[in-house]
Amino acid sequence: MDYEICVIGAGTGGYVAALRAAQLGAKVLLVERKDLGGVCLNRGCIPTKTLLKSAEKWQELTHCEEFGVFVSEYAYDWDKIMERKNNVIFQLRSGIEKLLKANRIEVAEGTARLLGAQQVRIETDTPGDERVITAEKIILATGSVPAKPPIPGSSCTGVINSDEILRLGEVPQSLVVIGAGAVGVEFAGIYAAFGCEVTLVEMAPNILPLCDTDLQKRMALALRKQYVKTMTGAAVTNIKHGHEGLEVTISAKGRETVVTAEKVLVATGRTPLFNKEELDAVGVEYSRQGIVVDAGMQTTVPGIYAVGDATGKCMLAHTASHQGLIAAENACGKDAAMDYSAIPGCIFTTPEIAWVGLSEQECLEAGIETRISKFNFAGNGKALTMAQTDGLVKLIAAADTHKVIGCHIMGPHASDLIMEGVLAVRHGLTAEQLTEAIHPHPTLSEAVSEAAMGLFGEMVHQVNLKK
Repeated sequence: MDYEICVIGAGTGGYVAALRAAQLGAKVLLVERKDLGGVCLNRGCIPTKTLLKSAEKWQELTHCEEFGVFVSEYAYDWDKIMERKNNVIFQLRSGIEKLLKANRIEVAEGTARLLGAQQVRIETDTPGDERVITAEKIILATGSVPAKPPIPGSSCTGVINSDEILRLGEVPQSLVVIGAGAVGVEFAGIYAAFGCEVTLVEMAPNILPLCDTDLQKRMALALRKQYVKTMTGAAVTNIKHGHEGLEVTISAKGRETVVTAEKVLVATGRTPLFNKEELDAVGVEYSRQGIVVDAGMQTTVPGIYAVGDATGKCMLAHTASHQGLIAAENACGKDAAMDYSAIPGCIFTTPEIAWVGLSEQECLEAGIETRISKFNFAGNGKALTMAQTDGLVKLIAAADTHKVIGCHIMGPHASDLIMEGVLAVRHGLTAEQLTEAIHPHPTLSEAVSEAAMGLFGEMVHQVNLKK
């Protein structure tokens, strides 16, 4: 065999798998046809958060008088904002490159094609430039692509996806966003902050369909404050060019509305990416949801593993990375299993949203008796000093044991605070155990402690809300 492990795809699942396998002593080949870091680094998590930080800075300037700071003149430079975004991507990509080199991982640029359970052909863009390699184990990390809903007119110029919106040369005057999931809501907030007139359209009854209902309602209010128009229970039925831009026909509650916009963003999720013919030839099973894998990330063909978005299981970058670790360890002879019970979800809106475990509605549907506690950030000293008091910490515990089974946060730095909930859910901690840990003052983390107190007794800085 030429290599012990061949990893196809260098996204967050693939390059992490390659690094872990190399750490365990394997001779590794990593194949990538585009850029190291995959969607997350180049066209997803990192560039969007970089733009979001610029949007936050801009909004801070427009509200700085509240803090006793007066600025007579200020402006933003979209070219500079995009330049910074590109620099951040380049820096992180260079870091991955150095890590791979330090771990003696060979990187091949090109398109990899499965020829067998232990054989891969690598083709470059140069005609006739290809080679065939053999590997004892293969890890598929081929990622995903933006979904393309069958909307008439979706091929019109100006209709863009989540990859293309990151390359815009200027902020559009108006934008219709189709899909109010994490991606759609994030982009709506970013562009609204820079003065774009945004209309957010969602087929489900509420925005952020995967979130707890309390977070849905509060984020809907937050978006309204940011001048984002939201239409729920609505479907885009047609897009066409008009005299003043793209005319978007939206059907809701038996009525049709036409919204004119300069750009239309399709943010309706992502689709697993893999070559069906190759998998059929080798015998790897798959479905519309993704490549079929077991708890050890092995496919139906021994020795072939799959990780990340290609599996369709919880399509998040941090899930992909952990799957990569599991697959690499098993490919190197260890016995590791993937646990999906405590994977956090984060949405980088203003304010942020994060959650882990079960929501209130999921508990009701499953017939689980619970105790629920909510602590508002309005009662948190640190949040008040930051002038970021919108939101809450909502904890859900089993009624009999007080074990935390769900944590839902909307507020400043929710994506950081959620880790306390992740540890609680993952390790079966009780509400009492959370409060026994002394939380520093003044910090946002005190809101978690207060919510935990409310699960079995009384909060200190808020009258208990209805459990």
